[in-house]
Amino acid sequence: MKLVDASLAADTVRDGDTVYFGGTVLDRKPMELTRALIRAGRRDLDVVTFAGSLEIELLVAAGSVRSVAAAYVGLGRFGPAPRFVAGVKAGVFDDLEYSEWSLLGRLRAASMGIPFLPTRAGTGSETLAIHDFASVADPYSGDAYVALPPLQPDLTVLHAWRASPGGHVQVAFPPQHLWDIDVLAARAADRVIVGVDQIVSEEAIASSPEHTRLFGFEVDMVVELPGGSWPTSSPPDHEVDEGAIGAYVSSGGEPGTVDSARPS
Repeated sequence: MKLVDASLAADTVRDGDTVYFGGTVLDRKPMELTRALIRAGRRDLDVVTFAGSLEIELLVAAGSVRSVAAAYVGLGRFGPAPRFVAGVKAGVFDDLEYSEWSLLGRLRAASMGIPFLPTRAGTGSETLAIHDFASVADPYSGDAYVALPPLQPDLTVLHAWRASPGGHVQVAFPPQHLWDIDVLAARAADRVIVGVDQIVSEEAIASSPEHTRLFGFEVDMVVELPGGSWPTSSPPDHEVDEGAIGAYVSSGGEPGTVDSARPS
């Protein structure tokens, strides 16, 4: 059985780890697991996410971050992420900006177990200079490609709909946009922790196998956290809590305003 509580899951994370945070912008963010890492006092984390939002804000506010690697960090239709923006301007952490496809390419290389993945993604972009990626020649045509090295997080942290005690993770249908990036990041990482809104029996999982996106052998720990992505969405249980995020933005980035807006 892989079912643990949030504090035990956080205790397995080390200072200085590279941690991928799942979800995209205001959807499926592992907020309660993020709070558990903060309560555990983790520091110097190299944070990776495809499109970050409130989880990055809380980690930056707590002083937990050494670097942020992402294609986007912001609050979507609510505007910029104030703590992140202020931290970048002050040089509090390293801002390692990626193009979307270069970040995905590095995760794909890790999930495939290959030394690099050739691509034209990011060609002509300043993001290539940030990372100093090497180039490689196509042995057939001689054309030059960017050679993306694998990005293998020490840990990927996700939030999903439901799972079994054995670690089979399911996503509700229809799946949200970009849900498959969570699966890619899990398969690229050394370890995977998934928070879920509900734990169900192995029989319930087996009765609807079409919803299963990660299997028990791919997941190290499962944490039952009803509402664990709040105030970001978690279908089919709840949508984005616009009031809570609006209160956070109005406060200028005070983390306590998020929790104070949580429904009892």
